[in-house]
Amino acid sequence: MKNLTMPYQEGLDFGLGVDSATGNRRQQGADGTPEKVLAGISGGDGSFSLVRIEDTHELETHLGISAEASGGAGPFSASARFDFAKDSKVQSNSTTLLMMCTKSFGFTQIRKPTLDAEAAKLVATGNAELFAERYGDYFVAGIESGGQFFGIIKIEYASESDKTNISAKVAGSYGLFSAQVSMNLSSAIKDTHSQVTASLYYQGGNVSTAVKTPDDLFTAKSEWESTVLTSAKPYSVLLLPWVVADGPLPPNAADLQHQKDVLVACAKLRSQTLDKLNSIEYVLDSNSQSFFQFKPGDGDRLSKLHADLSLDADIIEQAASFAIDNAKLAVEPETYARTIKAMTDYHIHVLLPSDLPPLVAGTQIAPNLIGMTLASLDQLRIVYNDISGDDIGGQYFDDVRNLLGGYTDQDNVLVPIHSASQIVVAAQEPAAGTLIPVGSPVTVGFNFAPGVS
Repeated sequence: MKNLTMPYQEGLDFGLGVDSATGNRRQQGADGTPEKVLAGISGGDGSFSLVRIEDTHELETHLGISAEASGGAGPFSASARFDFAKDSKVQSNSTTLLMMCTKSFGFTQIRKPTLDAEAAKLVATGNAELFAERYGDYFVAGIESGGQFFGIIKIEYASESDKTNISAKVAGSYGLFSAQVSMNLSSAIKDTHSQVTASLYYQGGNVSTAVKTPDDLFTAKSEWESTVLTSAKPYSVLLLPWVVADGPLPPNAADLQHQKDVLVACAKLRSQTLDKLNSIEYVLDSNSQSFFQFKPGDGDRLSKLHADLSLDADIIEQAASFAIDNAKLAVEPETYARTIKAMTDYHIHVLLPSDLPPLVAGTQIAPNLIGMTLASLDQLRIVYNDISGDDIGGQYFDDVRNLLGGYTDQDNVLVPIHSASQIVVAAQEPAAGTLIPVGSPVTVGFNFAPGVS
């Protein structure tokens, strides 16, 4: 059995037993004096870095909660870090950036752990099964203190052109995070019409800023960095198998390894399914539907796909729960659905369809035309229609003859009664500030300028 590392959870302490399948605490069973390794460190180590996250599994790995990172220890236990990863909603139509830092002020461990008197009695009587029930299969041998900071910046694109532009601009920001990177990132983000949000998870240190925007996150970073030394907290624990402290091997070691293999598979499938759900939910969201080119029937098709993926997520959770309760009978989700749930034709959705609605080619903000003169419209790079639907881009006197009041004959030359500078925009649709596809028309209504009759 190998050593495991998992994020610290409230209530964990040196010598406490742990059920590695769930991360749940058990009874105190090991004795020994905790000793600090690398004692005397005052400033801690670690620096801020910025990385791009491609999927939920990658985010979970950085957070230390992936099944592989923890060796299967508690991938389905209640976890604030997992909630943070889930709420970050990583999906393919966005760029997700993770700013992270770990400040370590030393590692404390029990150098020579031994069983306490009560645990030793069970070992002496050979009652390995009761030992496993009381103390689990691992115990807390070490605790890392200091703090960890994880900040998410998510850019959800309004168009394919925004996606291309912003991806290119932020590409040079990855790596060590600095004041210059912060300025470059803020400048790049402000050039996009896309939706930009930020969120934060940290252990140790203090942050009073409510984080909603990237600028909020940068402020929170400075707060955390200046307080983590004086407000250090445990953030990671080392788990060792009981045999290290002269305890017994689990009576069903082979079953437990099979259980962990199944839980690791479930954890991977859960992350992949969350990514798919996030992508579909983003396309269907009323706040982002205008960013995509929908065909007739796409809405119903995507709603059904979302329901199917939600079923996948439920089956995965149920299979994991069954594995935790039945180590020897643990099976992966598809087998669980077919044999335990009698869903004989059930299949996990491995891939999303290739014909999902694509992002629009490009978008722009509809400008405020109210009060502009007819003469000035040809200076704007957008197609405008008058209230009758006629194109007026440069063909003013022919297309809006009625608006100009007709023509009068002056020395055998037709001259409009009113000039284009006397006609102003009185109404427009869509309204100013609306995000619209490049090249789409804006319908305008005209009236005479004040004082013109």
